[in-house]
Amino acid sequence: MDLRTLRAQRLTWVAGGVLLLLSVAVGLAARGPLTGLSPGKDWLFTAAVVLLVIGIGRGGSITARRVVGTLATILLAIAPMTQSYWFTLLPDNTGDPNAAEDAWVLVATAYFGILLVLAVSSVVEIARARVISSPWRWAPLWVMVWTPVTYAIGLAFFSAAPLGTAVASFGAIFSLYGPAVGVAFLGVLAIVLGMRTAPAAAPDERWHHWFDDAGAGAPLPSIDSSDTESAARDVERGRRQD
Repeated sequence: MDLRTLRAQRLTWVAGGVLLLLSVAVGLAARGPLTGLSPGKDWLFTAAVVLLVIGIGRGGSITARRVVGTLATILLAIAPMTQSYWFTLLPDNTGDPNAAEDAWVLVATAYFGILLVLAVSSVVEIARARVISSPWRWAPLWVMVWTPVTYAIGLAFFSAAPLGTAVASFGAIFSLYGPAVGVAFLGVLAIVLGMRTAPAAAPDERWHHWFDDAGAGAPLPSIDSSDTESAARDVERGRRQD
């Protein structure tokens, strides 16, 4: 892996991780008088996802800019901002409570069904791209499972107890903060992986610069055993990650 790719990954993943953490912070802060900040959470999350899949340079893209994975991930990030438009499809006054309920179920099923298809496509393509080392390339899949599970558990506790009880409060908190924990985990992971992609991990890059500066007819620079051992360790580390 060349120095340019390592730099692109470092810049992209660290910046994307910071944006993910900011989206979580804004979402948690958007309560009471700060409710107006709520749209900022979605915009920051979308910006983070677009940055991570497009990349600052092709090497920074977690989908390797493959069309299916990139498009599915971007659409998945944008989808929450379209909820209000989806529910404008509901009829205003049908006069029939059953018809209104059926329409609501139909729209909700279509919306969440599309989300599921996009999410599965996204996590599979990110894993297939193999830009992120194992096992962390499966982290989006972990969060995809974690998010609905925590929401369902929290909703079950909230519904099973009277309002104001400790059980109902636990359910409300769990369903609220559970998904946020998943996004925060991805943000921290992106920052850590970005910081680990140090430019020093590309030992042969100095040879490229030497040939550019010295020309083809110049004698080769001398190397010692430590250079060879370092290169061998880098190759072996790359094989273990794959």
